[in-house]
Amino acid sequence: MAKDTVEVTVIDDSTIAKCEAACGVNWSLPESIALARQGIKERFGGKVALNYLDLTKTTASQGVTQWQELIKKEKLALPLLLIGGKTRISGEFDIRQLLDVIEAEMEMEAR
Repeated sequence: MAKDTVEVTVIDDSTIAKCEAACGVNWSLPESIALARQGIKERFGGKVALNYLDLTKTTASQGVTQWQELIKKEKLALPLLLIGGKTRISGEFDIRQLLDVIEAEMEMEAR
């Protein structure tokens, strides 16, 4: 990944029941990630890379284990939005919120 690229990660657990009122994006769907990537590309060009991590479908690595422990310890709600490895949203969020948080983060880093 390029040095100037902002790394954005959505961490989720596809086995957890989602809100019945369709409160947010189902990030486990490939279409949702594709739509988010498209929005990111349109708004930020190649400056942002989006990754998706499903805690139930990822092999146990040190990073995954650490996130699982932190989520449990701090009682964080899933999904999580990370920017540069730091939690920015814990709980349901949509693509607009994702884009707005990325933009705010990039503005703060530019200062």
